[in-house]
Amino acid sequence: MASLQRKIIHGHPYYYLVESRRVNGRPRPVVVQYLGSADTLLQRLQQPQAEPTRARLSQFGGVAALYDLAQQLRLVELIDEHASKRRQGPSLGQYMLVAAVNRCLAPTSKLQMPAWLRGTPLLRWLGLSASQFSAPRFWDNMELLGEKQIAAISEALAQRLLETCHLDGNSLIFDCTNFDTFIDTENRSRLPQRGHAKSKRTDLRIVGLALLVSVDFHVPLLWKVYPGNQHDSITFAQALQELTRRYQALARHCQSMTWIFDKGNNSARNQEILDASRFHFVGSLIPTHFTDLLALPVEKFQKLKDARLKSTRALRLTRQVWGQERTLVITFSPELQRKQIRGIEQHLSKKRRALEELQAKLRRSQKPGAKGKGYSRESLAKQVRQICAGQHISKILHVVIEKRRQLKLTYRTDASAFAQLKEHQLGKRILFTDQKSWSNEQIILAYRSQSQVENAFADMKDPHFLSWEPMFHWTDSKIRVHAFYCVLALILGSLLQRRAAQNGLSLSLQALFKALNGIQEVTNLFPPAGKPGSPGRPHVKTTLTEMDPTQQALFRFFALDRYRQT
Repeated sequence: MASLQRKIIHGHPYYYLVESRRVNGRPRPVVVQYLGSADTLLQRLQQPQAEPTRARLSQFGGVAALYDLAQQLRLVELIDEHASKRRQGPSLGQYMLVAAVNRCLAPTSKLQMPAWLRGTPLLRWLGLSASQFSAPRFWDNMELLGEKQIAAISEALAQRLLETCHLDGNSLIFDCTNFDTFIDTENRSRLPQRGHAKSKRTDLRIVGLALLVSVDFHVPLLWKVYPGNQHDSITFAQALQELTRRYQALARHCQSMTWIFDKGNNSARNQEILDASRFHFVGSLIPTHFTDLLALPVEKFQKLKDARLKSTRALRLTRQVWGQERTLVITFSPELQRKQIRGIEQHLSKKRRALEELQAKLRRSQKPGAKGKGYSRESLAKQVRQICAGQHISKILHVVIEKRRQLKLTYRTDASAFAQLKEHQLGKRILFTDQKSWSNEQIILAYRSQSQVENAFADMKDPHFLSWEPMFHWTDSKIRVHAFYCVLALILGSLLQRRAAQNGLSLSLQALFKALNGIQEVTNLFPPAGKPGSPGRPHVKTTLTEMDPTQQALFRFFALDRYRQT
C-alpha cells in the first residue's frame, strides 16, 4: 500500500509517494512517484484534470497474439540456431518474425516496413528501433539466409510443431500452386518462369509453391518453392523423397502416415516412389482412363453411413493400377453432378456466342468489296479449335467447316452426347488407395480433406491478410526467403485459427485477423505535472479500444492482457 513521505532537501520539504517492497529479502521503501514541493502538490490538487495533448494509435490484438505464439514456439531462437550472424542489430530470427507478422496482418513492401512497425508495439517488445528494419538492412539480412539454412529451419520447425502443438500427422495433404510475378523476361532468375499460371496470365513469369499440410487446420509441415514451368508431378516426387528422408523423425509422432493428393500428381514413377516408401496414400484417377468403370450404373452404388456424406453413394472394388492391385472407391455425388452440368451449360453458352460472332465475321469477310485478309480454311479451323477448347466441350459441340464456292461454318449441340456424359461421367470420381482396411467413408473423407490445402492457398492469395503479394524481389535467393516468411505467416495464422476453434470460436483466417486488428492500443500523452508550460516529460496513459464480444473472447483465451502497456 502506498504512503506519503516527506524529505528535507537543502532546507526545503519535498513529497514522494512510496511503497514498502522487499529488496534482497528485506523491506525497503521504494519511491513510486515524485510529487514535488507542498506548493506544487497543492497546485496539482486544485487544477482541473488535464486534457491529453495528443494520442497515438497502435495495432495491438493481432500483433500480440502472433508475437505470443512465436514466443511459445521459440521461433526466433530456432531460426537463429540454424542461421546465426554476428551480434549487430536484429538477429535473422527477429527479421523473419517481423516479416511473418507483417504478412499476416498488413502485407507491405520493405520500404514501408519501418512506418508499419512504428504503428505496432513490436519494437517495444523486441527492444529495437524502426530504423534497424529499413529496406537496405532487410535486404542485406535476407542474403544471409541460404537455401540449406532455410531447409534446416523448416525441418526443425516441423518437428517442433508436432511435438508442442500435437498436430495430427497421420494424414498429410499435398498440393501445388503458383503466384504471378512482374519480373522482366530478361532477368536471369531461374525460379520465375512462364508456365501454366493458375491466374490464366500467360504473359507473366510465375513461381511455384508446394505445400504438405496437416488435415488439422492446414498447418504446413513441408514446403518447397520451385520454377514456375515445372510440372506438379515432378514437384510431388521431390517432396516425397524429402519427406522419406525425414520419416524416422516424423514417425515418432504418428502411427502411420498417409499422403492425400489429387490426380495432377499421378505418374508411374511417383507411384513407384510411394510404394518404396513407408507412406500410405489416397489419390484419384483420371476418369476418362477408366471408361468401363464410369459405365457402371449408379444403382449399384451404396449409400454411406456418415452424415457428412449423406448425398454421396459409393462402389468399392479392386483393380490393377500401374502394376499393383489397389482398392478403388467410385463415388457419385448429385451435388457435384449439378455443379458440373451448370458449369458445362455456362461454357456452352459462351462458346455458341463466340461461334455466332465468328460466323458473322466470316460472312462479312466474303462479301464483295470486303477489306482485310479474310479467312482461309486453316485459319478458320484454328479459331474454331481455340473456341471449342475445354473439358467435355469438343464432345458436345460439333463444328463443320465446308468449302464450296465460299467457306461455310456450321455448328450443333449433340444432345445425346451431353445426356451420355451426364449419365456415365458427371458427378463421379475414382479414388484409389493402399489403405485396404479403411472404410469407404474414411477414404472419401480423407480425399475431401484436400480442401484444407486449397484453403491455405486461397488464404495466401488474399490481398488483405496473409498475402504472398506484394513481392518486390527478383533474385532466386530473395524469392526463397520471401516464400519462407510467407509460409511462416501461414503456420502462425493456422495455429491461431486452430486455437480459437479449440476454444469454441470457429472463424476464417480473414475474420480472425480482422477481429484481432480491431483491438488497438491508444496512448494518451498529457502535459507535464505542475504549472502549464512547465518543462518535463509528458504523462502517458495507455488503454485499449472498445471490444465486441468476439474480440473480448479472443482477448481472453489468447491472454493478451499480459502485453498491455502499464
